[in-house]
Amino acid sequence: MSAAQASSPPPSSTAHGAGPLQVLLDARYLAGRAIRESLRQPGVEITNIFIPLFFLAVSTGAIASFSERGFGVENYLAFQLPVAVLQAVAGSSSASGIAIVLDMERGYFDKLLLTPASRWSLIIGRVWADAVRAIFFATIMLIAALVAGSGMATGVVGAVVILLIAGLFGGAYSGIGIFIAMRTGNAQAAQAGFLLFFPLLFMAPAFAPLAVFDEWLRWIATVNPVTYIMEGMRGLVMEGYGWPITENGQMVFGPDGAPMTKDPPALHWAFVALAGFSVVTLSMAALALRARTRAD
Repeated sequence: MSAAQASSPPPSSTAHGAGPLQVLLDARYLAGRAIRESLRQPGVEITNIFIPLFFLAVSTGAIASFSERGFGVENYLAFQLPVAVLQAVAGSSSASGIAIVLDMERGYFDKLLLTPASRWSLIIGRVWADAVRAIFFATIMLIAALVAGSGMATGVVGAVVILLIAGLFGGAYSGIGIFIAMRTGNAQAAQAGFLLFFPLLFMAPAFAPLAVFDEWLRWIATVNPVTYIMEGMRGLVMEGYGWPITENGQMVFGPDGAPMTKDPPALHWAFVALAGFSVVTLSMAALALRARTRAD
């Protein structure tokens, strides 16, 4: 049995009209294959760890000493943690496009189209695998930042929510790489999937609060989905989400006798932005898959 056959999903009941459950089963096998590819070549993933950690260390070392005086950020490491998480996630998720191009060049993609597996599982499997890998890389970023002293205002629960956001963003961002791969079939073009993240990153409040932006850049940031995803994560790290204010271990009460709470970050807008971003990127990937399979 060949390696391609061994990693193919099991036969479905129908070629391309499988029900939702069968599509998910097919996608599970393809997701497992994608994850095993990463495990077999751990050296390829080193850049997805090294580059975000490098930028986290350099940006914190360069700006932390005057961030409080400059724009009111006391803990700049905590401020930068969501940036490192999103950068690691985008780097790992964009690799799906290159992997699909390699499958095309080796003929494995065409073999998958000839199997009874649902064609939609080709996308779903990759998205699932990228979501799992995103959570893995986000965990490394969180541990590194916590060890360095970033803190976590919302504790373990907040860290879990950040990992959830990272997984959802990783699955959504993989749609960009899949779209490019399906439309071009070119490895060089697929590499652009990660480069597209930098405009989204630098036109968001990545290195300074939105309040200090010029008006034109502030307007761009307000329509940038990464802004809301980043700010939602940042609030979990630095502020909490409507948690009671305490002093010397005692809860502080307001004039009305109710516990006083910190202003909650707009965490719900992070999930709204994730939903909209996912619809756009995964719809692009689905349309590109349909166009390529029709052409074939």
